Amino acid sequence: MKKACRLLPCSLLAVALLAAPAAWAQIQINSSPSKVGSGARALGMGSAFIAIADDATAASWNPAGLTQLERPEISLVYSWKRFDEEFGSRVYREMRDDHGVNLDDLNYASVVYPVRRTFAGRNLILSLNYQRQYDFDRNLDYDVRFFNAGAGGITRMRLRGDYAQRGSLSTITPAVAFELTNRLSLGLAVNLWDQSLISGNKWRTHQEGSSFFTTNGVVTPASFGRYTVEEEYDDFECVNYTVGLLYKPTARLSFGMVYHTRFTAEVEYTRRFRSYMGGVPVFRTTTQRDREITFPDALGIGAAYRFPNDKLTLSLDVTRRDWDKFVIVEESGLLFSPMGATPFFPMPRRTSGVSGLPKHLSPHDPTYTIRLGAEYVFVNEAKPRQDFLPSLRAGIFYDPEPSSNRSDVWYGLGPAFGLEPKGDGKPDDYYGVALGAGLLIRNRVNLDIAYQFRWGDDVRKDTFGLKSTDADVRQHYLYFSTVIYF
Repeated sequence: MKKACRLLPCSLLAVALLAAPAAWAQIQINSSPSKVGSGARALGMGSAFIAIADDATAASWNPAGLTQLERPEISLVYSWKRFDEEFGSRVYREMRDDHGVNLDDLNYASVVYPVRRTFAGRNLILSLNYQRQYDFDRNLDYDVRFFNAGAGGITRMRLRGDYAQRGSLSTITPAVAFELTNRLSLGLAVNLWDQSLISGNKWRTHQEGSSFFTTNGVVTPASFGRYTVEEEYDDFECVNYTVGLLYKPTARLSFGMVYHTRFTAEVEYTRRFRSYMGGVPVFRTTTQRDREITFPDALGIGAAYRFPNDKLTLSLDVTRRDWDKFVIVEESGLLFSPMGATPFFPMPRRTSGVSGLPKHLSPHDPTYTIRLGAEYVFVNEAKPRQDFLPSLRAGIFYDPEPSSNRSDVWYGLGPAFGLEPKGDGKPDDYYGVALGAGLLIRNRVNLDIAYQFRWGDDVRKDTFGLKSTDADVRQHYLYFSTVIYF
């Protein structure tokens, strides 16, 4: 197919080249801020676990469910993930490329202890948990070309770059749950986001790129530009809470509700920018300042029903998260340049955590996640004691991601000319399926495995801000869990 013609006026071409390193250094952190999820059993049910929450990962899904645990136990969850993005554009045909990253990590660890003597004999459970909450790893590269046909011939500008992001956020989470009545339980988990407790609570980005002109196919040597950008987010500290309720009107029907409070973290932010033109250093700065990052709250409700044969359980969850409250506030800081250190007052002060655009230009609709799960336990009714109790699980879900869906301005170079695109705030649609299996051995050791596949088509238009550019996303999750009962 013949390439579409992208015309950039000659009078702006030189300005665009000079501005290109700065403009293309602004690829925003656009990794999905959706929570990771804990435990192979829950994942195998499509993460529809709010009204079940009857294992050690309950502190993550609904801490009230901890009251269902009757013995001390420890648990470990290990995860492997593969994230793939295939970008394409109806205008920038050269943008077609695949990007992927592999992750493996300790997803969850916990110790649970039931308190034997309590008020009125009610169940009281204490637990201490490690949770991996967010993954930020991402790889991207780009190659974009503009050209202009004029009296002097055909002039082209080419922009190329590579972007890598590494890091994660985890919490140490003590939790407590108490049985208020025979049918109603209340739970509270305290999430401690503190780099002094978890040294890996930080993330880094590295970006490097180049740009140059060609006229009638000949490179203009003095036009060759190159830049590097490094960003560091350190000392992430804050506290938030997860409050849960679990209500069982009958022995087979249960309802759950969980609320994750909003939280604001203070982060030490450092940005190093270097640019060169024709091999000569042009600009060099190091910016240091504090940032406040506010993550949104979330409310989830769930229902579950266990059929009379005690073999099949169905569950349904709905969760709402208000991404319009995902905001980054810039504090004043210092700008280190060849001229020395000077006070720096960034503008704008409030930006969207999703798109990186000024907050007043980047609205975000809330997302509603819908999950449906099932679990089937192969109970042998002829045996009073089940030495080996296998189970199978499955789930489907709709799990949208926030997006500004911003409009296209100046072929992605709008910010370089003082222009900012607005967005309509519509989320990107993602869907998923899950499968899982488990085996309880002599009522002492539980082994679980789960696989989830999550996908989205024509999403992530915010990544580059280029006209008619989006991605097809494919994500694979493989979780392994073990629980040991005492």
